[in-house]
Amino acid sequence: MLRIGPRHPTRAPLLLLASVTLGACGNTGLERQVESDAAASQVVVTDASGRLIRFDRPPARVLSLVPAVTQMLVELGVGDALVGRTDYDTLAVVRLLPSVGGGLQPDLERLLTLRPELVIRFEGAQDPVTGAALDERHIPHLAVRPDRIEDIRTIVRQMGQVMGRIAAADALVADLDRQLEDVRARVAGTERTRVAYVLGGTPPWVAGPGTFIADLLDVAGGENVFADLDKLYGSVSLEELVTRDVNLFIVGRGTIVNPRLRDRASVVEVSQDIESPGTALGSSALELAQVLHPDAFR
Repeated sequence: MLRIGPRHPTRAPLLLLASVTLGACGNTGLERQVESDAAASQVVVTDASGRLIRFDRPPARVLSLVPAVTQMLVELGVGDALVGRTDYDTLAVVRLLPSVGGGLQPDLERLLTLRPELVIRFEGAQDPVTGAALDERHIPHLAVRPDRIEDIRTIVRQMGQVMGRIAAADALVADLDRQLEDVRARVAGTERTRVAYVLGGTPPWVAGPGTFIADLLDVAGGENVFADLDKLYGSVSLEELVTRDVNLFIVGRGTIVNPRLRDRASVVEVSQDIESPGTALGSSALELAQVLHPDAFR
């Protein structure tokens, strides 16, 4: 169903595309034509780990370890290919599927019983073992890393290619872009609001640069006061939070924050969905913009 190429895609992409074997040496002209047609019909994607992965057909049994990607697959109309879920999947259509635990370092023995033809996993330092463990068990996998809004566009398009739903994927991306542009147009010309997006924790964590949350704040007319953070997300001291030049603290609904933050600036709760890097980012940008610039929506 699929094959995995080298981690460095510049080394041998042509060899990868020409790897259909129809027999021993001495292909006839017809065999060469069949080989060419087969290569042309294959889908080749580069995943977030840098591997080239070739699909001869859409996988019939898929396990997504990334809830945002699970939702993408449902929205693409291929939810019936899902054979399992994680404990963090909240969609009603997958709630009755068996869980493999967390999306990071899942229960591999339980995963194995689901016989997936493809596992979609998160690529990053938070889970350094799952990729190698899947390789050891000969379970095909595709790595994603949804850091930025542009990454979400890429993942949607890749899922459309892999699952044979290219037109549906293009429509999802176009709808997302339309929503983002609508929000950006509504707040154009307004003075930017200086914002810290706080994810909770002790010490508190904040969203830094290079994140989809920072991208959303920019679209919504905000300025991330932690644009100088040296990581995507990181913990900062309470003193650092309250001494920053900030107009507004934004937190996901239900997040517990230190009372000193409210003494420094307003603390506004927003939907927890804003912290999910999926196709609902357009709605997330709109919600943030309504918080940052309410006058633009009256």
